[in-house]
Amino acid sequence: MTEEKRVRLRGVLAQTASSVTIGADGSLVVELYDFSDAAQKWLGNDVAFLLHLGAEQKAELLRSLQQAEEPARAGDRDALLLSLLAERFKDYYDVERWLIDRGIPFRKEFEPWA
Repeated sequence: MTEEKRVRLRGVLAQTASSVTIGADGSLVVELYDFSDAAQKWLGNDVAFLLHLGAEQKAELLRSLQQAEEPARAGDRDALLLSLLAERFKDYYDVERWLIDRGIPFRKEFEPWA
C-alpha cells in the first residue's frame, strides 16, 4: 500500500490550516481546517472544508500548473504537484479559485465535526 503524501500551504486566515494530501488511492484532497473562535461561535466546533480531485482532475491540475511555470520540471509527478501547490498557493481558497478559473472539476465536502 502506498503512503499518503502531504504538504501544508502557507495560510492567510488566523486559526486555520490548509493542506494538500495525495492519498494512497492517488486522489488529491485540499483541506481547510478552521479552529477559529468564529467557527466555535457559529458552528459549535472546529470544522473542515475539503476539495476532492480524482486522478484525471489531478493530472489536469498538474498540466495547468506546469503551463504557468517556465520551464516545466520533471520527476515524481505527485511530489512535483505538491511542490508546485505549496509554492503557488497560500490556502484552500486560493486553490479553489484556480480550479474554478480553469474549469477543473472537483467535489466539495464540509465536515462539521473536524
